[in-house]
Amino acid sequence: MTLVVALALALLSGCGGGLRRFPLAEPMWLDRDRRPFTPQPPEWYSPYVWDGADNSVFRPLADVWRFELDREAVNVNAMDEVPDSSWYTNRLSRGPLSPIQIAYGPCADVDPAIPGVDDDVPGPLTIVRGKPDGSNPGFFVRDANGQMYLMKPDGDLQAERPSASDAIAASVYWSAGFFAPCNRVVFVRREDLVLDPGAEVRRTDGRRGPLAQQTVDEILDKAVELPDGRLRFSLSQFIDGEPIAPWTYEGTWPHDPNDVIPHEHRREVRGMYVLSSWLSHIDSRQENTMSAWIEVEGDRGYVRHYMIDFSDTLGILFTWDALARRFGHSGYFDVQHLTEDFLTLGLLDRPWHHAQYGAAGNILGYYDLERYEPDQWRPGYGNPAYERMTEHDAAWMTRIVARIGDEHLRALIDRGRWSSLTVRDEVFRIVRGRRDRVLERWLTRLSPLTQPVPEQDGARVCVEDLALTSGLRDPDTRVYLARGFAGDDYEPRAVALETRAEGRVCVEMPRVAGASHDHPGYVIAEIVARSEGRETTGPLRLHAYDLGDEVRIVGLERLHGVEEPRR
Repeated sequence: MTLVVALALALLSGCGGGLRRFPLAEPMWLDRDRRPFTPQPPEWYSPYVWDGADNSVFRPLADVWRFELDREAVNVNAMDEVPDSSWYTNRLSRGPLSPIQIAYGPCADVDPAIPGVDDDVPGPLTIVRGKPDGSNPGFFVRDANGQMYLMKPDGDLQAERPSASDAIAASVYWSAGFFAPCNRVVFVRREDLVLDPGAEVRRTDGRRGPLAQQTVDEILDKAVELPDGRLRFSLSQFIDGEPIAPWTYEGTWPHDPNDVIPHEHRREVRGMYVLSSWLSHIDSRQENTMSAWIEVEGDRGYVRHYMIDFSDTLGILFTWDALARRFGHSGYFDVQHLTEDFLTLGLLDRPWHHAQYGAAGNILGYYDLERYEPDQWRPGYGNPAYERMTEHDAAWMTRIVARIGDEHLRALIDRGRWSSLTVRDEVFRIVRGRRDRVLERWLTRLSPLTQPVPEQDGARVCVEDLALTSGLRDPDTRVYLARGFAGDDYEPRAVALETRAEGRVCVEMPRVAGASHDHPGYVIAEIVARSEGRETTGPLRLHAYDLGDEVRIVGLERLHGVEEPRR
Protein backbone atom coordinates (compact mmCIF):
# COMPACT_ATOMS: atom_id res chain seq x y z
CA MET A 1 0.00 0.00 0.00
CA THR A 2 2.84 2.41 0.85
CA LEU A 3 4.45 1.81 -2.55
CA VAL A 4 1.13 2.45 -4.34
CA VAL A 5 0.66 5.74 -2.50
CA ALA A 6 4.27 6.76 -3.26
CA LEU A 7 3.77 5.98 -6.94
CA ALA A 8 0.55 8.00 -7.02
CA LEU A 9 2.29 10.97 -5.40
CA ALA A 10 5.14 10.70 -7.89
CA LEU A 11 2.70 10.76 -10.81
CA LEU A 12 0.90 13.74 -9.32
CA SER A 13 4.16 15.64 -8.82
CA GLY A 14 5.12 14.89 -12.43
CA CYS A 15 2.17 16.91 -13.70
CA GLY A 16 1.88 19.24 -10.75
CA GLY A 17 3.94 22.22 -11.87
CA GLY A 18 0.64 24.12 -12.01
CA LEU A 19 -0.15 23.24 -8.40
CA ARG A 20 2.83 24.96 -6.82
CA ARG A 21 2.22 28.26 -5.07
CA PHE A 22 5.01 30.21 -3.41
CA PRO A 23 4.62 32.08 -0.09
CA LEU A 24 5.08 35.83 0.16
CA ALA A 25 8.64 35.60 1.45
CA GLU A 26 12.20 36.29 0.37
CA PRO A 27 13.97 33.35 -1.29
CA MET A 28 16.58 31.68 0.92
CA TRP A 29 20.11 32.53 -0.25
CA LEU A 30 22.02 31.40 2.85
CA ASP A 31 21.96 27.92 4.35
CA ARG A 32 22.55 27.97 8.12
CA ASP A 33 24.83 24.92 7.99
CA ARG A 34 27.82 26.90 9.26
CA ARG A 35 26.61 27.21 12.83
CA PRO A 36 29.55 26.63 15.23
CA PHE A 37 29.52 23.46 17.28
CA THR A 38 31.83 21.31 19.38
CA PRO A 39 33.62 18.92 19.52
CA GLN A 40 35.58 18.77 16.29
CA PRO A 41 34.62 15.63 14.31
CA PRO A 42 37.16 12.78 14.43
CA GLU A 43 39.41 11.87 11.53
CA TRP A 44 38.66 8.72 9.55
CA TYR A 45 40.36 6.82 6.78
CA SER A 46 38.69 6.03 3.43
CA PRO A 47 40.16 2.88 1.86
CA TYR A 48 40.43 3.35 -1.89
CA VAL A 49 39.90 -0.33 -2.69
CA TRP A 50 36.78 -0.62 -0.54
CA ASP A 51 35.21 2.56 -1.94
CA GLY A 52 35.76 1.30 -5.49
CA ALA A 53 34.39 -2.16 -4.74
CA ASP A 54 31.39 -0.76 -2.88
CA ASN A 55 30.37 1.66 -5.64
CA SER A 56 31.12 -0.76 -8.47
CA VAL A 57 29.41 -3.88 -7.08
CA PHE A 58 27.86 -3.85 -3.60
CA ARG A 59 25.98 -0.52 -3.58
CA PRO A 60 24.41 -1.05 -7.06
CA LEU A 61 23.18 -4.46 -5.90
CA ALA A 62 21.73 -2.94 -2.72
CA ASP A 63 20.03 -0.17 -4.74
CA VAL A 64 18.05 -2.81 -6.65
CA TRP A 65 16.16 -3.62 -3.43
CA ARG A 66 15.67 -0.06 -2.22
CA PHE A 67 12.78 0.83 -4.55
CA GLU A 68 13.89 4.46 -4.26
CA LEU A 69 11.84 6.73 -6.53
CA ASP A 70 13.47 9.53 -8.48
CA ARG A 71 13.22 12.83 -6.67
CA GLU A 72 14.44 16.37 -7.14
CA ALA A 73 17.27 17.78 -5.04
CA VAL A 74 16.32 19.04 -1.59
CA ASN A 75 18.45 22.17 -1.16
CA VAL A 76 16.93 24.32 -3.91
CA ASN A 77 15.45 27.73 -3.14
CA ALA A 78 12.38 29.42 -4.61
CA MET A 79 14.44 30.82 -7.51
CA ASP A 80 15.54 27.33 -8.64
CA GLU A 81 19.04 28.04 -7.30
CA VAL A 82 21.30 26.70 -4.55
CA PRO A 83 21.90 28.83 -1.42
CA ASP A 84 25.40 29.56 -0.10
CA SER A 85 26.53 26.94 2.38
CA SER A 86 29.53 25.04 3.70
CA TRP A 87 29.41 23.18 0.37
CA TYR A 88 28.82 25.89 -2.16
CA THR A 89 29.17 29.63 -2.83
CA ASN A 90 27.25 31.45 -5.56
CA ARG A 91 29.83 32.96 -7.90
CA LEU A 92 29.19 32.59 -11.64
CA SER A 93 25.64 31.53 -10.83
CA ARG A 94 24.79 35.10 -9.75
CA GLY A 95 26.62 37.05 -12.45
CA PRO A 96 29.64 37.27 -14.75
CA LEU A 97 33.29 37.06 -13.71
CA SER A 98 36.24 38.32 -15.74
CA PRO A 99 38.60 35.87 -17.46
CA ILE A 100 41.33 36.61 -14.89
CA GLN A 101 38.92 36.19 -11.97
CA ILE A 102 37.92 32.77 -13.25
CA ALA A 103 41.46 31.67 -14.09
CA TYR A 104 42.91 32.69 -10.69
CA GLY A 105 39.78 32.37 -8.56
CA PRO A 106 41.02 29.98 -5.84
CA CYS A 107 44.34 31.84 -5.51
CA ALA A 108 43.43 34.52 -2.99
CA ASP A 109 47.00 35.82 -2.83
CA VAL A 110 47.08 36.66 -6.56
CA ASP A 111 45.93 40.15 -7.49
CA PRO A 112 44.01 39.91 -10.79
CA ALA A 113 44.59 43.63 -11.38
CA ILE A 114 48.35 43.15 -11.77
CA PRO A 115 49.34 42.89 -15.46
CA GLY A 116 51.39 39.81 -16.32
CA VAL A 117 50.37 37.94 -13.17
CA ASP A 118 51.91 34.46 -12.97
CA ASP A 119 51.89 31.42 -10.73
CA ASP A 120 55.34 31.66 -9.16
CA VAL A 121 55.70 31.60 -5.37
CA PRO A 122 58.40 33.15 -3.16
CA GLY A 123 61.38 30.84 -2.64
CA PRO A 124 63.26 29.06 -1.38
CA LEU A 125 60.89 26.11 -0.93
CA THR A 126 61.69 24.06 2.14
CA ILE A 127 60.85 20.35 1.94
CA VAL A 128 59.32 19.34 5.27
CA ARG A 129 57.90 15.92 4.38
CA GLY A 130 58.04 13.46 1.50
CA LYS A 131 55.84 10.76 -0.02
CA PRO A 132 58.17 8.98 -2.44
CA ASP A 133 56.02 6.02 -3.47
CA GLY A 134 52.45 5.38 -4.59
CA SER A 135 50.88 6.64 -7.81
CA ASN A 136 51.56 10.32 -7.00
CA PRO A 137 54.96 10.81 -5.31
CA GLY A 138 55.79 14.28 -4.06
CA PHE A 139 56.73 16.63 -1.22
CA PHE A 140 55.11 18.86 1.32
CA VAL A 141 56.92 22.19 1.08
CA ARG A 142 56.88 25.59 2.79
CA ASP A 143 57.56 28.83 0.88
CA ALA A 144 59.43 31.90 2.16
CA ASN A 145 56.19 33.30 3.63
CA GLY A 146 55.40 30.16 5.57
CA GLN A 147 52.62 28.96 3.24
CA MET A 148 52.38 25.17 2.92
CA TYR A 149 51.87 23.26 -0.35
CA LEU A 150 51.73 19.77 -1.78
CA MET A 151 54.28 19.56 -4.60
CA LYS A 152 54.21 16.83 -7.27
CA PRO A 153 56.12 16.18 -10.51
CA ASP A 154 54.32 15.28 -13.74
CA GLY A 155 56.09 11.97 -14.25
CA ASP A 156 57.14 10.66 -17.63
CA LEU A 157 53.86 9.16 -18.91
CA GLN A 158 52.15 12.44 -19.92
CA ALA A 159 54.50 15.37 -19.51
CA GLU A 160 52.71 18.60 -18.44
CA ARG A 161 49.12 17.29 -18.42
CA PRO A 162 48.83 16.35 -14.69
CA SER A 163 50.05 19.72 -13.39
CA ALA A 164 48.19 21.72 -16.04
CA SER A 165 44.90 19.92 -15.55
CA ASP A 166 45.14 20.27 -11.77
CA ALA A 167 45.39 24.06 -12.06
CA ILE A 168 42.77 24.45 -14.80
CA ALA A 169 40.09 22.20 -13.31
CA ALA A 170 40.48 23.61 -9.79
CA SER A 171 39.72 27.08 -11.17
CA VAL A 172 36.70 25.79 -13.11
CA TYR A 173 35.24 24.11 -10.04
CA TRP A 174 35.92 27.17 -7.88
CA SER A 175 34.25 29.47 -10.42
CA ALA A 176 31.22 27.20 -10.54
CA GLY A 177 30.87 27.65 -6.77
CA PHE A 178 32.79 24.85 -5.07
CA PHE A 179 35.55 25.13 -2.49
CA ALA A 180 38.83 24.16 -4.15
CA PRO A 181 42.54 24.74 -3.46
CA CYS A 182 44.77 27.16 -5.33
CA ASN A 183 46.65 24.87 -7.72
CA ARG A 184 49.53 26.18 -9.84
CA VAL A 185 52.16 25.10 -12.31
CA VAL A 186 55.57 26.26 -11.08
CA PHE A 187 59.12 26.06 -12.37
CA VAL A 188 61.91 25.69 -9.82
CA ARG A 189 65.62 24.99 -9.86
CA ARG A 190 67.09 22.22 -7.76
CA GLU A 191 68.93 24.77 -5.66
CA ASP A 192 65.56 26.46 -4.88
CA LEU A 193 64.52 23.36 -2.94
CA VAL A 194 65.99 23.07 0.57
CA LEU A 195 65.65 19.89 2.63
CA ASP A 196 64.64 20.55 6.23
CA PRO A 197 66.99 18.56 8.55
CA GLY A 198 63.94 17.28 10.45
CA ALA A 199 61.98 16.26 7.35
CA GLU A 200 60.49 12.78 7.39
CA VAL A 201 59.22 10.39 4.75
CA ARG A 202 55.84 8.70 4.99
CA ARG A 203 55.36 5.66 2.79
CA THR A 204 52.07 4.19 1.61
CA ASP A 205 52.60 1.10 3.78
CA GLY A 206 52.64 3.30 6.90
CA ARG A 207 56.40 3.27 7.51
CA ARG A 208 58.07 6.54 8.55
CA GLY A 209 61.64 7.70 8.79
CA PRO A 210 64.04 10.54 8.00
CA LEU A 211 63.80 11.95 4.48
CA ALA A 212 67.16 11.45 2.75
CA GLN A 213 68.56 13.62 -0.05
CA GLN A 214 68.72 10.51 -2.22
CA THR A 215 64.94 10.07 -1.92
CA VAL A 216 64.47 13.76 -2.79
CA ASP A 217 66.63 13.34 -5.89
CA GLU A 218 64.60 10.29 -6.98
CA ILE A 219 61.41 12.34 -6.91
CA LEU A 220 63.05 15.30 -8.65
CA ASP A 221 64.10 12.98 -11.45
CA LYS A 222 60.41 12.36 -12.20
CA ALA A 223 59.87 16.05 -13.03
CA VAL A 224 59.89 17.52 -16.53
CA GLU A 225 63.15 19.44 -17.01
CA LEU A 226 63.25 22.59 -19.17
CA PRO A 227 66.23 23.42 -21.40
CA ASP A 228 67.37 26.02 -18.85
CA GLY A 229 67.50 23.44 -16.08
CA ARG A 230 64.29 24.39 -14.26
CA LEU A 231 61.93 21.64 -13.17
CA ARG A 232 58.15 21.68 -13.68
CA PHE A 233 55.87 20.87 -10.72
CA SER A 234 52.26 21.01 -9.64
CA LEU A 235 51.91 23.09 -6.48
CA SER A 236 48.68 22.74 -4.50
CA GLN A 237 48.22 25.25 -1.69
CA PHE A 238 46.95 23.88 1.62
CA ILE A 239 43.25 24.53 2.09
CA ASP A 240 41.90 26.71 4.89
CA GLY A 241 41.08 24.95 8.10
CA GLU A 242 42.26 21.63 9.49
CA PRO A 243 41.73 18.65 7.18
CA ILE A 244 39.63 15.91 8.78
CA ALA A 245 38.65 13.29 6.21
CA PRO A 246 37.05 12.90 2.78
CA TRP A 247 33.31 13.49 2.48
CA THR A 248 31.10 10.93 0.80
CA TYR A 249 28.73 11.27 -2.18
CA GLU A 250 25.95 9.60 -0.21
CA GLY A 251 24.36 9.90 3.22
CA THR A 252 25.23 12.33 6.02
CA TRP A 253 27.96 12.46 8.63
CA PRO A 254 26.65 11.86 12.17
CA HIS A 255 29.59 13.75 13.70
CA ASP A 256 28.49 16.98 11.95
CA PRO A 257 25.17 18.29 13.38
CA ASN A 258 24.91 20.73 10.44
CA ASP A 259 24.99 17.87 7.92
CA VAL A 260 21.29 17.06 7.60
CA ILE A 261 20.72 16.73 3.83
CA PRO A 262 21.80 13.41 2.29
CA HIS A 263 24.69 14.26 -0.01
CA GLU A 264 23.16 12.41 -2.95
CA HIS A 265 20.17 14.79 -2.73
CA ARG A 266 22.19 18.02 -2.77
CA ARG A 267 21.86 19.80 -6.12
CA GLU A 268 25.45 21.07 -6.21
CA VAL A 269 26.81 17.55 -5.64
CA ARG A 270 24.51 16.06 -8.27
CA GLY A 271 25.12 18.86 -10.75
CA MET A 272 28.87 18.41 -10.39
CA TYR A 273 28.41 15.59 -12.92
CA VAL A 274 28.22 18.21 -15.68
CA LEU A 275 31.69 19.56 -14.82
CA SER A 276 33.10 16.06 -14.44
CA SER A 277 31.67 15.09 -17.82
CA TRP A 278 32.99 18.23 -19.50
CA LEU A 279 36.57 17.90 -18.21
CA SER A 280 36.47 14.09 -17.81
CA HIS A 281 37.14 14.05 -14.08
CA ILE A 282 37.02 10.26 -13.97
CA ASP A 283 38.27 10.14 -10.38
CA SER A 284 35.33 12.12 -9.02
CA ARG A 285 35.20 9.94 -5.92
CA GLN A 286 35.37 10.50 -2.18
CA GLU A 287 39.16 10.17 -2.03
CA ASN A 288 39.40 13.42 -4.00
CA THR A 289 37.27 15.35 -1.53
CA MET A 290 38.14 16.80 1.87
CA SER A 291 36.22 17.96 4.91
CA ALA A 292 38.01 20.70 6.84
CA TRP A 293 37.40 22.04 10.34
CA ILE A 294 36.97 25.81 10.24
CA GLU A 295 37.51 27.23 13.72
CA VAL A 296 35.22 30.15 14.53
CA GLU A 297 35.44 30.83 18.25
CA GLY A 298 37.51 29.00 20.83
CA ASP A 299 37.13 25.28 20.23
CA ARG A 300 33.90 25.78 18.27
CA GLY A 301 33.74 25.61 14.50
CA TYR A 302 32.05 24.00 11.52
CA VAL A 303 32.90 21.64 8.63
CA ARG A 304 33.64 23.00 5.14
CA HIS A 305 33.56 20.67 2.12
CA TYR A 306 36.32 20.85 -0.51
CA MET A 307 37.03 19.30 -3.88
CA ILE A 308 40.73 18.45 -4.27
CA ASP A 309 43.09 16.81 -6.79
CA PHE A 310 41.99 17.24 -10.40
CA SER A 311 45.13 15.83 -12.00
CA ASP A 312 43.10 13.06 -13.66
CA THR A 313 41.19 15.51 -15.88
CA LEU A 314 41.85 16.32 -19.55
CA GLY A 315 42.74 12.79 -20.57
CA ILE A 316 44.65 10.78 -17.99
CA LEU A 317 46.42 7.68 -19.32
CA PHE A 318 47.13 4.43 -17.55
CA THR A 319 49.86 1.87 -17.98
CA TRP A 320 47.16 -0.55 -19.20
CA ASP A 321 46.17 1.09 -22.50
CA ALA A 322 42.99 -0.97 -22.95
CA LEU A 323 41.64 0.55 -19.71
CA ALA A 324 42.70 4.10 -20.59
CA ARG A 325 40.74 3.87 -23.85
CA ARG A 326 37.56 3.29 -21.86
CA PHE A 327 37.97 6.30 -19.56
CA GLY A 328 34.89 8.52 -19.66
CA HIS A 329 32.87 5.87 -21.51
CA SER A 330 33.02 2.96 -19.07
CA GLY A 331 34.15 2.38 -15.50
CA TYR A 332 37.17 0.58 -14.13
CA PHE A 333 34.98 -2.43 -13.42
CA ASP A 334 31.73 -1.68 -15.24
CA VAL A 335 29.39 -4.58 -14.55
CA GLN A 336 26.86 -3.46 -17.16
CA HIS A 337 29.35 -3.17 -20.00
CA LEU A 338 31.23 -6.34 -19.02
CA THR A 339 27.98 -8.30 -18.97
CA GLU A 340 26.81 -6.87 -22.32
CA ASP A 341 30.15 -7.62 -23.95
CA PHE A 342 30.12 -11.16 -22.56
CA LEU A 343 26.59 -11.88 -23.82
CA THR A 344 27.28 -10.41 -27.27
CA LEU A 345 30.76 -11.95 -27.58
CA GLY A 346 32.22 -8.44 -27.74
CA LEU A 347 30.51 -7.64 -31.04
CA LEU A 348 28.91 -4.37 -29.89
CA ASP A 349 30.48 -1.23 -31.35
CA ARG A 350 31.85 0.77 -28.42
CA PRO A 351 33.30 4.31 -28.24
CA TRP A 352 36.58 2.97 -26.85
CA HIS A 353 37.07 0.91 -30.03
CA HIS A 354 37.62 4.23 -31.83
CA ALA A 355 39.91 5.91 -29.29
CA GLN A 356 43.00 7.52 -30.78
CA TYR A 357 45.45 10.31 -30.03
CA GLY A 358 44.81 13.73 -31.49
CA ALA A 359 47.12 16.58 -32.44
CA ALA A 360 48.50 16.73 -28.88
CA GLY A 361 49.69 13.15 -29.03
CA ASN A 362 49.71 11.20 -25.78
CA ILE A 363 49.76 14.37 -23.63
CA LEU A 364 45.95 14.58 -23.68
CA GLY A 365 45.51 10.84 -23.89
CA TYR A 366 42.14 9.93 -25.39
CA TYR A 367 40.41 13.12 -24.24
CA ASP A 368 38.56 14.19 -27.37
CA LEU A 369 35.53 15.93 -28.81
CA GLU A 370 34.54 13.55 -31.56
CA ARG A 371 33.26 10.71 -29.31
CA TYR A 372 31.84 12.93 -26.57
CA GLU A 373 28.18 12.68 -25.52
CA PRO A 374 27.68 14.73 -22.34
CA ASP A 375 24.94 12.66 -20.71
CA GLN A 376 26.61 9.32 -21.54
CA TRP A 377 29.88 10.09 -19.76
CA ARG A 378 30.86 7.79 -16.88
CA PRO A 379 33.35 8.20 -14.00
CA GLY A 380 35.84 5.51 -13.04
CA TYR A 381 33.27 3.89 -10.79
CA GLY A 382 29.71 4.56 -9.72
CA ASN A 383 28.85 7.82 -7.98
CA PRO A 384 25.56 7.75 -6.01
CA ALA A 385 24.95 11.50 -6.38
CA TYR A 386 25.62 11.51 -10.13
CA GLU A 387 23.27 8.57 -10.60
CA ARG A 388 20.43 10.57 -9.00
CA MET A 389 20.99 13.73 -11.04
CA THR A 390 17.82 15.01 -12.71
CA GLU A 391 17.33 17.23 -15.75
CA HIS A 392 16.83 20.19 -13.40
CA ASP A 393 20.13 19.54 -11.61
CA ALA A 394 22.09 19.28 -14.86
CA ALA A 395 20.36 22.33 -16.36
CA TRP A 396 21.24 24.35 -13.24
CA MET A 397 24.95 23.58 -13.58
CA THR A 398 24.83 24.14 -17.34
CA ARG A 399 23.47 27.65 -16.81
CA ILE A 400 26.68 28.27 -14.85
CA VAL A 401 28.88 26.72 -17.53
CA ALA A 402 27.14 28.97 -20.08
CA ARG A 403 28.84 31.98 -18.47
CA ILE A 404 32.31 30.59 -19.27
CA GLY A 405 33.03 32.07 -22.69
CA ASP A 406 35.93 31.63 -25.07
CA GLU A 407 38.03 34.34 -23.44
CA HIS A 408 37.53 32.71 -20.06
CA LEU A 409 38.63 29.39 -21.54
CA ARG A 410 41.78 30.93 -23.02
CA ALA A 411 42.71 32.43 -19.63
CA LEU A 412 42.01 29.13 -17.90
CA ILE A 413 44.04 27.09 -20.37
CA ASP A 414 46.97 29.51 -20.06
CA ARG A 415 47.14 28.47 -16.38
CA GLY A 416 48.54 25.19 -17.70
CA ARG A 417 51.73 26.95 -18.85
CA TRP A 418 51.99 24.60 -21.82
CA SER A 419 55.32 24.54 -23.62
CA SER A 420 53.74 23.71 -26.98
CA LEU A 421 51.32 26.04 -28.80
CA THR A 422 49.96 23.01 -30.63
CA VAL A 423 49.00 21.35 -27.35
CA ARG A 424 47.56 24.57 -25.93
CA ASP A 425 45.42 25.12 -29.03
CA GLU A 426 44.27 21.50 -29.01
CA VAL A 427 43.21 21.79 -25.36
CA PHE A 428 41.22 24.90 -26.24
CA ARG A 429 39.56 23.24 -29.25
CA ILE A 430 38.46 20.19 -27.28
CA VAL A 431 37.38 22.00 -24.11
CA ARG A 432 35.42 24.59 -26.10
CA GLY A 433 33.78 21.93 -28.27
CA ARG A 434 32.79 19.83 -25.27
CA ARG A 435 31.41 22.94 -23.52
CA ASP A 436 29.22 23.64 -26.55
CA ARG A 437 27.91 20.08 -26.49
CA VAL A 438 27.10 20.46 -22.80
CA LEU A 439 25.12 23.60 -23.60
CA GLU A 440 23.34 21.90 -26.49
CA ARG A 441 22.30 19.00 -24.29
CA TRP A 442 21.11 20.78 -21.14
CA LEU A 443 20.29 24.34 -22.21
CA THR A 444 17.66 23.49 -24.83
CA ARG A 445 14.99 21.53 -22.95
CA LEU A 446 14.27 23.32 -19.70
CA SER A 447 14.16 27.09 -20.04
CA PRO A 448 17.56 28.84 -20.34
CA LEU A 449 15.96 32.10 -19.18
CA THR A 450 17.42 33.24 -15.87
CA GLN A 451 18.25 36.08 -13.47
CA PRO A 452 14.87 37.91 -13.24
CA VAL A 453 15.34 41.64 -12.67
CA PRO A 454 12.24 43.71 -11.73
CA GLU A 455 11.63 47.11 -13.31
CA GLN A 456 9.01 49.78 -12.57
CA ASP A 457 8.41 48.40 -9.04
CA GLY A 458 8.11 44.91 -10.46
CA ALA A 459 5.43 45.74 -13.02
CA ARG A 460 7.92 44.50 -15.65
CA VAL A 461 10.45 41.72 -15.19
CA CYS A 462 13.44 41.14 -17.47
CA VAL A 463 15.37 37.89 -17.80
CA GLU A 464 18.56 36.83 -19.57
CA ASP A 465 18.44 34.21 -22.31
CA LEU A 466 21.61 32.19 -21.79
CA ALA A 467 21.12 30.45 -25.12
CA LEU A 468 21.83 33.84 -26.72
CA THR A 469 24.44 35.28 -24.38
CA SER A 470 26.44 32.04 -24.56
CA GLY A 471 26.36 32.13 -28.36
CA LEU A 472 24.53 28.81 -28.57
CA ARG A 473 21.60 30.27 -30.56
CA ASP A 474 21.21 33.03 -33.16
CA PRO A 475 19.15 36.03 -31.98
CA ASP A 476 17.72 36.44 -35.50
CA THR A 477 15.90 33.11 -35.22
CA ARG A 478 14.90 33.42 -31.56
CA VAL A 479 11.25 34.09 -30.73
CA TYR A 480 9.37 34.25 -27.44
CA LEU A 481 5.80 33.59 -26.37
CA ALA A 482 4.27 34.84 -23.13
CA ARG A 483 1.05 34.53 -21.17
CA GLY A 484 -0.16 35.54 -17.73
CA PHE A 485 -2.53 34.41 -14.99
CA ALA A 486 -3.96 36.45 -12.13
CA GLY A 487 -5.93 35.89 -8.94
CA ASP A 488 -6.83 32.86 -6.90
CA ASP A 489 -8.52 31.26 -9.90
CA TYR A 490 -5.53 31.92 -12.18
CA GLU A 491 -7.59 33.85 -14.72
CA PRO A 492 -5.73 33.95 -18.08
CA ARG A 493 -4.35 37.35 -19.04
CA ALA A 494 -2.59 38.68 -22.11
CA VAL A 495 0.81 40.15 -21.25
CA ALA A 496 3.14 42.37 -23.26
CA LEU A 497 6.56 41.07 -24.25
CA GLU A 498 9.65 43.05 -25.22
CA THR A 499 12.98 41.76 -26.54
CA ARG A 500 16.12 43.78 -25.90
CA ALA A 501 19.71 43.77 -26.91
CA GLU A 502 22.30 41.57 -25.21
CA GLY A 503 19.96 38.60 -24.94
CA ARG A 504 17.34 40.04 -22.61
CA VAL A 505 13.57 39.67 -22.79
CA CYS A 506 11.04 41.50 -20.60
CA VAL A 507 7.45 40.68 -19.73
CA GLU A 508 4.70 42.84 -18.21
CA MET A 509 3.33 41.17 -15.09
CA PRO A 510 -0.46 40.74 -14.89
CA ARG A 511 -2.28 42.71 -12.17
CA VAL A 512 -5.17 42.04 -9.80
CA ALA A 513 -7.80 44.75 -9.34
CA GLY A 514 -7.93 46.04 -5.78
CA ALA A 515 -4.74 44.28 -4.70
CA SER A 516 -2.87 45.76 -1.73
CA HIS A 517 -0.36 44.81 0.95
CA ASP A 518 -3.29 43.72 3.14
CA HIS A 519 -4.92 41.78 0.30
CA PRO A 520 -2.18 40.69 -2.10
CA GLY A 521 -3.10 39.15 -5.43
CA TYR A 522 -1.26 36.13 -6.82
CA VAL A 523 0.03 36.58 -10.38
CA ILE A 524 2.00 34.42 -12.81
CA ALA A 525 3.84 35.19 -16.04
CA GLU A 526 5.18 32.51 -18.35
CA ILE A 527 7.76 32.89 -21.11
CA VAL A 528 8.61 30.25 -23.69
CA ALA A 529 11.74 30.55 -25.83
CA ARG A 530 11.89 29.00 -29.30
CA SER A 531 14.49 28.87 -32.04
CA GLU A 532 12.95 28.52 -35.47
CA GLY A 533 13.65 25.14 -36.99
CA ARG A 534 15.03 23.85 -33.69
CA GLU A 535 13.76 23.49 -30.12
CA THR A 536 10.93 25.01 -28.14
CA THR A 537 12.01 24.98 -24.50
CA GLY A 538 9.78 24.38 -21.53
CA PRO A 539 8.25 27.53 -20.01
CA LEU A 540 9.84 29.76 -17.40
CA ARG A 541 7.08 30.50 -14.90
CA LEU A 542 7.50 33.61 -12.74
CA HIS A 543 5.46 33.69 -9.53
CA ALA A 544 4.68 37.02 -7.87
CA TYR A 545 2.32 38.92 -5.59
CA ASP A 546 0.57 42.09 -6.69
CA LEU A 547 0.76 44.38 -3.64
CA GLY A 548 -0.95 47.34 -5.28
CA ASP A 549 2.03 49.69 -5.42
CA GLU A 550 4.49 46.95 -6.49
CA VAL A 551 4.70 43.43 -7.84
CA ARG A 552 7.09 41.22 -5.86
CA ILE A 553 8.71 38.16 -7.46
CA VAL A 554 8.72 35.27 -4.97
CA GLY A 555 9.72 32.29 -7.07
CA LEU A 556 10.19 30.71 -10.46
CA GLU A 557 9.80 27.32 -12.04
CA ARG A 558 11.20 25.70 -15.15
CA LEU A 559 8.61 23.30 -16.51
CA HIS A 560 9.13 20.37 -18.84
CA GLY A 561 6.05 21.30 -20.85
CA VAL A 562 3.09 23.66 -21.02
CA GLU A 563 0.77 23.25 -18.04
CA GLU A 564 -2.26 25.26 -17.03
CA PRO A 565 -1.94 26.63 -13.48
CA ARG A 566 -4.81 25.57 -11.29
CA ARG A 567 -5.66 25.36 -7.61
